[in-house]
Amino acid sequence: MKNLNRNMLYILSESGYSKYLLLPKTNTLDLPIKVMQFGEGNFLRAFVDSLIQMANDKDIFKGKVIVIQPIPEGRADAINASDGIFTHIARGIHQGQPKEEIRIVGSIDKALKAYGQWDEVLEEAKDPNIKIVVSNTTEAGIAISPDDRFDDNPPHSFPAKVTRLLYERYKTLGKDDGKLIFIPCELIDRNGDVLKECVIKLCHKFDLEKEFIDWVDKECTFCCSLVDRIVTGYPQDEIEELTKRLGYVDNNLVVSELFHLWVIEGPSFVKDIFPLHEAGLNVIFTEDITPYRTRKVRILNGGHTSTVTLAYAAGLNYVKEMVEHPIIGAYLKDLLFEEVVPTVPGNKSEISAFAQEVLERFKNPYIKHSLLDITLNSTSKLAVRVIPSLVDFYSITGKLPNRLLLSVAGYLRFYKITRTDGKYFYGTRDNGEEYPIRDDKEILEFMKSIWDAPDASFGIRQCRSIVEKALSHPKLEAEGLLKVPEMIDKISLYLHDLLNNGAVESVRSVINS
Repeated sequence: MKNLNRNMLYILSESGYSKYLLLPKTNTLDLPIKVMQFGEGNFLRAFVDSLIQMANDKDIFKGKVIVIQPIPEGRADAINASDGIFTHIARGIHQGQPKEEIRIVGSIDKALKAYGQWDEVLEEAKDPNIKIVVSNTTEAGIAISPDDRFDDNPPHSFPAKVTRLLYERYKTLGKDDGKLIFIPCELIDRNGDVLKECVIKLCHKFDLEKEFIDWVDKECTFCCSLVDRIVTGYPQDEIEELTKRLGYVDNNLVVSELFHLWVIEGPSFVKDIFPLHEAGLNVIFTEDITPYRTRKVRILNGGHTSTVTLAYAAGLNYVKEMVEHPIIGAYLKDLLFEEVVPTVPGNKSEISAFAQEVLERFKNPYIKHSLLDITLNSTSKLAVRVIPSLVDFYSITGKLPNRLLLSVAGYLRFYKITRTDGKYFYGTRDNGEEYPIRDDKEILEFMKSIWDAPDASFGIRQCRSIVEKALSHPKLEAEGLLKVPEMIDKISLYLHDLLNNGAVESVRSVINS
């Protein structure tokens, strides 16, 4: 069976397989590049690149994407091997009925590697047709590194790469044609503002001209954005069946839910340059992203992060299992409606309706969303998605949010490192099964050090010591918790219960209390 590439599109359009597929219009395959995308992972392809294809098919945006692989490892070679073409399968319940859309996306022109092809990246960045830069470098990605050097090939951090390419555009294209619109998709508060602040700091660090710095500050646009779509990635467990059904091999195939939402805060001209909303897509341009972000991050993302480590320790593997579990599912529902919804500003009936919609999305029978995948970079996720709800609930009510406090204990129990081979770090589920813990190496080394205590009995005093040390790490941003001894007491008690009684019984005791 042949691999999916551009030559396959004609064959598919003439074959019986095309009845399963939404093929890109032929005239969309040779459009000019208008978007530079830092990140080639599953999310950006199933979200940004798929939405751009849908807009192109309606003759709305009329532009393609050049993808930059920002780290040494990634999918650039696989993307280029398929001429940038890949399959996106979106599944869900629509108007009470199951629905599946299988779309071949042809919006990616090509992929370049920042490491090994940086000079080519800079040349592409000089293209005046490119007006927009999107990115998804994880929550930890929009940060300056002490290793950043302007002349490195490439500079180390994502903001340093942005600074360098802006400088090259400025010198080549001038003030008017060189300016860019940045729409970062990282799930951090005010992501556009954070990126701009990092770039301005680097401009000063690199001792660049004041005229250039003023141009970045005043002429380039850094939008804050919010993205919402559950993307499960490559469907390893059903790929053989899908390949037979589709009639081709696609190593870049990606699966997501049907639902999508992109909220972009910025000047009114942004929607004129990037008019995806005109294609009937759920893309909202607004002057204030705050209410959209708080609702989504605390309820949807916070619901995930609060529950997945507990559910995974308990032996569950997928989000649908988690929501439908009689104990874990009840915990999640109570956590959202009793402890998170009260912290979200706005109309409570609308917020509660959104929370109910989230639970229904979590039950999507067509999406196998791996709990272990969601645990990636849980430290930064906990700081952004969970701890603010916890602190606000206590501030608003004066009561302890016991379910949210249990979620912090669940995070710490998940990061109980039992083995490392020098490169990877591992923990153990309640049933003794080993799992990888994926986070910044500095975080993992830190967690290993606090769990490698002389007293391995993990009594209540030992658990409190672990809690206090762990929450003191600056990346958790848990100062508000440390100031409330009752919170530390509860988290320590819950951690002790998780270690001694297991996740299911610990959760049961909290929801029954």
